[in-house]
Amino acid sequence: MNIHLTLKTCFVLIAVLFVNFCKAQINLEFTSVNEYAFNTKEALNLIVTNGTTKPFNVIFNGRIKDASGQTVVEFKTHEATLNIGATIFSPQTIAFSETQYYNNDIAEIEASSGSYPSGNYSICVWATCTTPDCNGTGSSTVSTVEPRCIQIHIENPTPLLLATPENESEIETTRPLYTWIPPSPVAGSASLNYTMILVELLEGQTKADALSQNRPLIELEGIGNPALIHPSDIPELEKGKWYAWQVQAYVGKTPIAKSEQWKFKVKKKEEEKRVNRFFDLNQSNTAEIPKIKKGDKIFFTIENGMLNISPLFSFKRLDGKLISVQVLRVTKDSIISEFDEFSSDLIHAGLTKYSIETSQIAFKSGVIYDLFLEFSNLKTIFRFEIID
Repeated sequence: MNIHLTLKTCFVLIAVLFVNFCKAQINLEFTSVNEYAFNTKEALNLIVTNGTTKPFNVIFNGRIKDASGQTVVEFKTHEATLNIGATIFSPQTIAFSETQYYNNDIAEIEASSGSYPSGNYSICVWATCTTPDCNGTGSSTVSTVEPRCIQIHIENPTPLLLATPENESEIETTRPLYTWIPPSPVAGSASLNYTMILVELLEGQTKADALSQNRPLIELEGIGNPALIHPSDIPELEKGKWYAWQVQAYVGKTPIAKSEQWKFKVKKKEEEKRVNRFFDLNQSNTAEIPKIKKGDKIFFTIENGMLNISPLFSFKRLDGKLISVQVLRVTKDSIISEFDEFSSDLIHAGLTKYSIETSQIAFKSGVIYDLFLEFSNLKTIFRFEIID
């Protein structure tokens, strides 16, 4: 009897050891798990080693619990093949066939934000063969691989915020400095890097349309700092055009946060409107009132054949108040002025030229003035308005 029990105990021990040996032939480990943007699919980042002599098919089962031990979700995947050796799985290569959420709040947060809320969680995943003997690997091979569990701490990053050029702004430079604010708490990570895209925004397009459809003018990966000077090997931006841009943050190659989509315009320098600052005082002008910017210089010409006689000038406001203004005669043809188109005409006999500075204290913005000229038998009026 004792001998029989001893033999039976030995048989059980041998069987247990054999089963454990077979269990060791199937090894499941987690690979990368994104703790800054975690969702249920992250539990499918696995590497499974099949140490048997044959490939066989399995279904992965899993469970995620919160810090209190309450189940958040249970899931099963579609059937997958474990080839001999190591097989890497990811959400891109395997999908869920079933998911059962027990925490509807987390399910809603995940659906709306793409991530679990911050907190501590446990993930357990195990594989189940789709045939009783795991495709003939032996009746002693267990049909369920022991669960592999890990603990994770999820901390949602703050948004990645664009800084300059500001949204809807108009900028002067055609080679701007692009800046943004890193997401926390990963801002200090040595593996933090960014991808930036810039496109031209065509008429009628939304920012989203432009960024998804138009050929990128800038598309740079692996930017190490939250700033980028417009690259010297890329053509400068064109004045008068709108541009859309966006930045995405990564830790290594794992996406962490994406900025909003902003747009800005490179201001087109308006051509300076040429003010007619050269006026003929041989005839009155009161019908069309030119607007003269305060601070500009005005030039006048008078035709006469007696250069030794000086004309008389007087200035009045439109309300009749007399003001004192200094009028200077231009005596040299070499006078330099941006709008002095008639300097060369001084070589003609009988043409004299005078100038006034509208910066004189007597002139006030928004006021209309009359310049009265008396010269021999000539009497004319020149009416003008001073503006800012």
